[in-house]
Amino acid sequence: MKKIIISFLTLSILILFTSCSVTEETEEFSNLNFVQWGEGNYLQFFDLESLENYSEIVVVGTFIEESTQEIKYKYMDIFDKEVLFSVKSFNEIEITKVFKGDVNVGDTLKIGQEYAVVEDRFVTESALTPMMKGDTWIFFLEPSDNGEYYYCVSYSEGRYPVKDFVYTRIALTENEDLGVYDVKDFKEEIYNEILEKYDF
Repeated sequence: MKKIIISFLTLSILILFTSCSVTEETEEFSNLNFVQWGEGNYLQFFDLESLENYSEIVVVGTFIEESTQEIKYKYMDIFDKEVLFSVKSFNEIEITKVFKGDVNVGDTLKIGQEYAVVEDRFVTESALTPMMKGDTWIFFLEPSDNGEYYYCVSYSEGRYPVKDFVYTRIALTENEDLGVYDVKDFKEEIYNEILEKYDF
């Protein structure tokens, strides 16, 4: 029954959208309606060791660009029109510290995250807040299926704040310093292990 309800809600959200072309992310979110799609299935980690073992790359990095986005539509018979099918944004991080992986300080990596601004809505499939230029995080990364970019392991399980860093304020949540919309999505136990092991 729960899956049926979720599917119905997803279809209800999809019907709200019609085709449009957007290439640049809007950094002013205060006038946007927040829409959070249900996240897909993903691995959950309960300790730092298992998260590290699963990750291909573990680094500290800073977003150095304004995010760009990719919005895809798909024709659906049930609506007899194209509806929003997927949302994704991309940014670049410059690595400032390496804990794991075949990368070096000063390298840049392309990062993908499932959100976009669509008309007057901020639509996200990720529990993570937007990728804002100048913000620095601890990243646990794995490559995308096509190998063209990286993404944070298991949504909010793969990105954590740097201690005492002041993060960009956004209008979507009061939890910017944790990097999530809802505190329940922040793995505090793992973060405490990170602070102890990496001396942050």
